[in-house]
Amino acid sequence: MIELVPASLVHAQLLSGIHSICFTEVWSADAMAGLLDMPGTEGVIAVDGQSLTPAVEPPGPAGMVLWRVAGDEAEILTIAVLPPWRRHGLGQRLLDHALAESRAQGAAMMFLEVAADNNAAQALYLSRGFVQVGLRKGYYAGKDALVMRAGI
Repeated sequence: MIELVPASLVHAQLLSGIHSICFTEVWSADAMAGLLDMPGTEGVIAVDGQSLTPAVEPPGPAGMVLWRVAGDEAEILTIAVLPPWRRHGLGQRLLDHALAESRAQGAAMMFLEVAADNNAAQALYLSRGFVQVGLRKGYYAGKDALVMRAGI
């Protein structure tokens, strides 16, 4: 069973580790701590209490999401699901959690950036009402990023 645990400064190294597995541009533990220390920033870590393959992988982190709320706008800073837990609805659960928490804090709009070649993530965001509102050329190590927005 996956549990969502609030992320805090003590989790900065773990968040960095998850990020390094999922993305080519690694965010350091210091960078994660800096984000978590910013006003309005929150996050959760998805923890698998019962691993999908317990003989191979012990229970542990499965993914994470960090978001920031400022006034009536929110932004997904990063969202990641480790490979063994992909295609099981965890990304959707993490995104829905961030959307709900942001809405509860008064946000009416959520923004995010996604690599232009990340079709799986784009499909998730589209399914939650996000639409492309911009393009950032070379945003991810030379790869373009779509800027997306959704009303929440």
